[in-house]
Amino acid sequence: MASSRNRRPRAPRRREGAAASSFSSSEPPSARHLRVQSTLFQEVSLLFRSELSDPRLEGVSPASFELTPDGRLIRIGYTLTPAAVSGAREVQEALARASGYLRSQLAQHLDLKRVPQLRFIYIGVAEHPTEALSAEPPDTATPEDEDEVPGFFDEDGDDEGGAR
Repeated sequence: MASSRNRRPRAPRRREGAAASSFSSSEPPSARHLRVQSTLFQEVSLLFRSELSDPRLEGVSPASFELTPDGRLIRIGYTLTPAAVSGAREVQEALARASGYLRSQLAQHLDLKRVPQLRFIYIGVAEHPTEALSAEPPDTATPEDEDEVPGFFDEDGDDEGGAR
């Protein structure tokens, strides 16, 4: 039996949990980390638009995205439209159920060694993005000449102030 005098002392163990659990580190993220984060955000956004068919997720749109420094967790902040706010709890449950499917799709589309866990965080209510697109712009056309300015009509239908 070997004596304990001939053994090398063990290196002190560092607690990785404390350093890995914090999302902000003292050094800036590397270019690779930012590239992977951006690619993951694009894929998740595309999956939200095209692949998710759960009716409870109709008013959900991803707004913020944070990949932990170790790459094991993605925190996805999402917003709801004003119509979908009443079912916020159902939306959270639907997102939790969809996270496995989203991870499997990310694994198929991306070449990563480890696909991170997805955690969804409710941010708040966002303006409905299609309202601005569907509203007609105000008529700002101004005529060049006074002759082109349409007149107004009185009760009889006679033109009182138009082209003369």
